[in-house]
Amino acid sequence: MSRPILYSFRRCPYAMRARLALEAGGIDVELREIIFRDKAPEFLAASPKGTVPVLMGANNLLLEESLDIIRWSMDTSKAGELLKPDAGSTDKAIALIERMDADFKPHLDKYKYASRYEDVDGIASRSKGSKFIEELEGM
Repeated sequence: MSRPILYSFRRCPYAMRARLALEAGGIDVELREIIFRDKAPEFLAASPKGTVPVLMGANNLLLEESLDIIRWSMDTSKAGELLKPDAGSTDKAIALIERMDADFKPHLDKYKYASRYEDVDGIASRSKGSKFIEELEGM
């Protein structure tokens, strides 16, 4: 395998952040877009769970989670210098992303897709999510 293969989906936020981390690191990948209604057999053979992103590379590299791809990119390329906080480490950058997943994303979903949830106040969810954004702006 000459360059890593990244199975992705253009609108998946987790695949997007994996692609951004690889780009920040200058890591050239073969991008393979997945069609969810017709998943390629080689994709399912590599990752039976059938979700993106998935990164495959030399030496049996198989990463099936965006955070793992981000960490790998930060550890093996210039992405570590570009993506970590000014006064922090790779671990702190990953912790911030994990907080975003836990403290921001659920509120964003409940705001954007309020009709999908029972008894959800979209405006209240927006307000809760904005607290995380305000914290980021203060960093």
